[in-house]
Amino acid sequence: MSNEIQADEQITTEASNWVFDEHVAPHFDEHVRKSVPDYDRVQDLAAKFSDWFTHPDCTVLDLGAATGETMLRIRERHSKPLTLIGYDNSQAMIEQAALKGIEVLFKDLERLTDVPTFAYGVALYTLQFLRSQARQQLVYRLAQAIEPGGGFFVVEKVLGSYPTTQDIIQQLYWEMKIKNGLTPAQVIAKSHALRGCMFPKTIAENEAEFRAAGFSQVEIVFKDLQFCGWLLIR
Repeated sequence: MSNEIQADEQITTEASNWVFDEHVAPHFDEHVRKSVPDYDRVQDLAAKFSDWFTHPDCTVLDLGAATGETMLRIRERHSKPLTLIGYDNSQAMIEQAALKGIEVLFKDLERLTDVPTFAYGVALYTLQFLRSQARQQLVYRLAQAIEPGGGFFVVEKVLGSYPTTQDIIQQLYWEMKIKNGLTPAQVIAKSHALRGCMFPKTIAENEAEFRAAGFSQVEIVFKDLQFCGWLLIR
C-alpha cells in the first residue's frame, strides 16, 4: 500500500516525510507562493534590509537557500562586490538554484559548525525544520559569527500564544491556502507530511532564543497569520 499523498497539483509526498526532493524542488517557487502569505513581500524585505548591513567585499549568508531566489535578489540589488554563500541540504534545490545562476553549497544545517564571518544573513522558513538543540546551537554560532552591528533577517512559522488565537490563525491560514488554489485535501495532506518534520515555536520562545544567543536587538518587522519575521542585530 502506497503512503503517497498529494500536497499540490504537481507535488507528491508522504505522511510525516516532507522533504525538498526532486518531487518538490521543480515546483517549489510556485507552491510556496500558494502556501506562505506574502512570500514575495518577504523576499523584497530580505533584499532591502541588505542595504543597511552590506559593505564592499563582505559576506552575505543564506541558510536554507532553496532555489536561490533570495540570493538572486540580493545580488541584483548591489553593484558593490559581495561574497554570497548559500547553504541547503537538498541537492534537488541546489540544482534549481543553479538554473538561476546561483551557487548553493550542500550543508546539513544541524551539523553546521564552521559558520563564516558575515555582515548580513537570512534564514527564511528554515530554523523551523531544525530540532530544538541543533537549532539553539546554530543560532548561537550565527550570533558569534556575525560582524558587530551586522543584521540577520529570520522568518518563521510560529505558534499562537494562546489556544484560542492559535485556533483562529490556523483556520485563517488554511483558508488562505484554499483561496490561493490548493484544495482542502491538499491542505490536509501537507499538514500530514509536515508531522515530525517541522518544530515551530511561539514568538516569545523565538525571541528568548535569539537574545540568549547574543543578539542585542530583536525587532519584529513582519507578521502575517502564522508567520513572523525578525530583524536581529548583534
